[in-house]
Order: sequence, then C-alpha cells, then structure tokens
Amino acid sequence: MRTTNQKSRSFVQKLQPFQANNLAGKREGGFYVVYSYGWYPLFAFHFESGKWFQNADRYSVSTSKQTTQCHPHAETVSISHASMKDLLQGR
Repeated sequence: MRTTNQKSRSFVQKLQPFQANNLAGKREGGFYVVYSYGWYPLFAFHFESGKWFQNADRYSVSTSKQTTQCHPHAETVSISHASMKDLLQGR
C-alpha cells in the first residue's frame, strides 16, 4: 500500500506492508521489517516472541527523522545495525 512517511506509523503498528517516500515495511520470514532507503533496517518485529527491535545506530539525519515518523510506539529492544542484520539473517 502506498502512503506517506508521516502516515507510515499506522501501517507499522498493524504490521501491514507499505511503501512510502524512502520508507517501506514488509514481512520477511518470521519478521516484519521497516527499511529506510530499501536496505537500512530501522525496526523489526519478531512474530514468534512478539518483540520489537530497533536499530540503535545512527546513519543520517533523514533516517533519524524516518525513525521518529514510523516508530511503533511500543517497547523496543535497541540493538546495533550489525546485530539487526544478524537477527534478520537468523544468526
């Protein structure tokens, strides 16, 4: 579903796929992942554990703004970018 960055949070909270301006949410295996610019994971929801994970590393001013716009407003576990990649790849 096409939306704006400002309206992306409602999709994230419902774990629905969306495409916004340089932000996207989609299901990948056992996760729902929100990406910035198609490759930088901001958030990941693990369906089995019911936990939200948040990328703790800063990349740019624009990704920081996107993080604020699409934050699920739920408790998140902050992990590094490398740990997020490992988590999503099942390591």
